[in-house]
Amino acid sequence: MFYETSAQLSLFEVEQYFPGALPDDDWSFIYQQRVFPLIDEKKFRHLYSENKGRYNKSISTMVSLLIFMGMEKLTWRGAEFQFPRRFDWLVATHTAVGEANIDHTTLFNFYKRLKADSVCRELFIEITDEFLKACGTCIKKQRTDSFFIHGWLQILSRYGLFKKTVRKFLQSLRKQMPDLCDNIKKDLSIEYLEKNFDITEKDKTLAQRKVSLMADDMHKIVTTFKDDDKIKQYETFKVLLKVFTQQCEVKDKGGDEGSEIIIKEKPDSDTICSPHNPEVRYVRKKKQRVTGYKGFVTETCSSDNKTQFITDVQVTKATEPDSDQLSEIHDRLEESDLKPEKQYGDAGFVNGKTILESEKRGIELEGPTSGRSQSFEAYESDERPLDAGDFDITVDKKDEVHVNRCPAGHVAKSQSRSKKTGKVNVHFDADVCRDCPKSGQCPVKIGVNVSTFNIDENGYAGAVRHHKYMNDQDYRKECGTRAGAEAIVSELTRAHGMRKSRHRKEKDTMLQMIFGAIACNVKKFIRHGQNYGYLTPAFQEGG
Repeated sequence: MFYETSAQLSLFEVEQYFPGALPDDDWSFIYQQRVFPLIDEKKFRHLYSENKGRYNKSISTMVSLLIFMGMEKLTWRGAEFQFPRRFDWLVATHTAVGEANIDHTTLFNFYKRLKADSVCRELFIEITDEFLKACGTCIKKQRTDSFFIHGWLQILSRYGLFKKTVRKFLQSLRKQMPDLCDNIKKDLSIEYLEKNFDITEKDKTLAQRKVSLMADDMHKIVTTFKDDDKIKQYETFKVLLKVFTQQCEVKDKGGDEGSEIIIKEKPDSDTICSPHNPEVRYVRKKKQRVTGYKGFVTETCSSDNKTQFITDVQVTKATEPDSDQLSEIHDRLEESDLKPEKQYGDAGFVNGKTILESEKRGIELEGPTSGRSQSFEAYESDERPLDAGDFDITVDKKDEVHVNRCPAGHVAKSQSRSKKTGKVNVHFDADVCRDCPKSGQCPVKIGVNVSTFNIDENGYAGAVRHHKYMNDQDYRKECGTRAGAEAIVSELTRAHGMRKSRHRKEKDTMLQMIFGAIACNVKKFIRHGQNYGYLTPAFQEGG
């Protein structure tokens, strides 16, 4: 049942009971006066019953403990142990000596209530907004970066994935329908429910043979239970079916010969990499191998700011392209009234499409474009491949491209937009193109009677940005602002525990990210006050 924490202070608070125990400029007093009052408990009312159950513990205190966990990378039991023993935590949360009685189970259950709700993101936005005002931080310029969040799952080979997937299904089937489990086990090639379960096989030849056998086993399970109304609703069966579909294909031999199970050389995209958590994805980037998620973080970056603050965070599948997430980042920043005028990103975020989409929102997206070499030696070579940026192109009032001349100065014969592809087909004289000394570098496709160049607004915007980045040293220096985002990524991952998720599910990891970002902003805010002071007076409860 919802209970709002009383504003009445206790005579047994640390300041009264042990005066002078902490210095006057300790961080806990700043938190108590300026951060703690920002936690509006009424926003959490809907998470509790109005007339059933026992009263909740102080919501402001529990939220604060989750923030402290993010500040110090503590576990649930670690937070329970520290709370009654830390004077600074007691001062920060207005908790009287002897009343710090929130155990780890209560704290974790509160956390579980939060993960399915948006109240914590709203809290993050409100706190960040107050910090920005108090510190005079400008939001006109912001930068965005992404990083991988490692899951707790083991990276499985195809051998291990197949074996664990079948085992997990059989375990759930044995629990619900032991007779059916015994029947299907007789038809399988190996014993999946053995106690000494091993998911590795050192002999590669033997491993490949066993993978084929396990694929046959999965096919047998799928064909046996796909029409069973009850079993096909099992989550483990759905996972097994999806793994089989992604990794294998069934080829009909024809006649009475039945079918053949073929292991795909490359599995489908967005592939399940563990039956224990179908949400996580496997990604390999250079030497880094990740089974987990991808985190996105945006922070202010104006050079006039004394302190930069995080304005947006998000957790997605590890396979999520950076450029696909950018529009959602802009949506959240607009909704929270934190939209920048300029945003800096690396080549993963910047392409012709995102440049134009950002422009429509009133945001200048700055940075090098993706898919193009940033080698100055290759760019300055006389033999480098030409692109749309080398053509004489104008953009009309309707934002449509018109090609005037090719890089060699030849005028286009005609141009029209394709209804099928949406691109502009630009035609040049084929004979002229064949005799052109730049034909080997030019992207124009030479046909029998006509030469064709395909271009659209996105491709042109990306090419122009690439040329600007490679030719303009001052612009490259400005784009270097984005590199500062790596520092906030480092702080989140190293100081606030975001390199590794403590949870299985994406929503839980997202909540971990939000509290990590709040903790990071709180530390920055307190440090700013200790070094520079604040522009606004201390926040008053109820004021």
